[in-house]
Amino acid sequence: MPPSYPMYPMQRLPLPETVPSSVEVWLLKMNLQTPVSDSDLVLLSEDELAYTSRFRRHEDQVRSVVTRAALRRILGSRLELPPDTLRFIANHHGKPCLRDDAGIEFNVSHAGCFALIALSTGGQVGVDIESRDHEIDVKSLGAYVFSPLERKSGLKTDEDFIKHWVAKESVLKALGEGISEHLQAISILPGEGECYRIEHECPEWSGIKAWSIKAPDGYAAALAVKDDAAFSALKTFQS
Repeated sequence: MPPSYPMYPMQRLPLPETVPSSVEVWLLKMNLQTPVSDSDLVLLSEDELAYTSRFRRHEDQVRSVVTRAALRRILGSRLELPPDTLRFIANHHGKPCLRDDAGIEFNVSHAGCFALIALSTGGQVGVDIESRDHEIDVKSLGAYVFSPLERKSGLKTDEDFIKHWVAKESVLKALGEGISEHLQAISILPGEGECYRIEHECPEWSGIKAWSIKAPDGYAAALAVKDDAAFSALKTFQS
């Protein structure tokens, strides 16, 4: 059962069968026109409150506050801790994690009135959701975003672009790498069913997998998980 949410419905998404059972993804639907809830604000740290207050647009502030509060409630439920007591730090690329190593990795993404929250107890996780309602210059943007191998795989339409973009972003988020500087270093290609085929030449990225996952109408979403045990096994084999 999901934790109690004062205002916004949340559901756990069904995931492809090949996704590890240690991973869960929650979909949160927000009303971006409502006032920010005091029951959400009281859960946030002073740093989070300062960050969210910098948004000029009301809907951006709602997205940030609601997603952060929902993440705290889910993590608090899993760890059996009050949500407002959780403390976060960020890695050198800015990816947040729990300050105290609790054995749970997480990642969030939001677009429009939806947010995704992914949790993993078996390795790093990345998730991304984007609206399909964009007009995209596939040719010019594709040359920047996608590797030569990806471009050869047939990315011709806006839908192709968005589906591959969410997959690539989820992978780089799971790896904990800066997105813009590694776009050309990894190729996300069609695989079997909902699973993507991933090609790269970086040993530290061994064990990364990605899937297309269910998204609301008009959106695309992807999930990536990095099995750190795979890299440890590779290092042991090479030593």
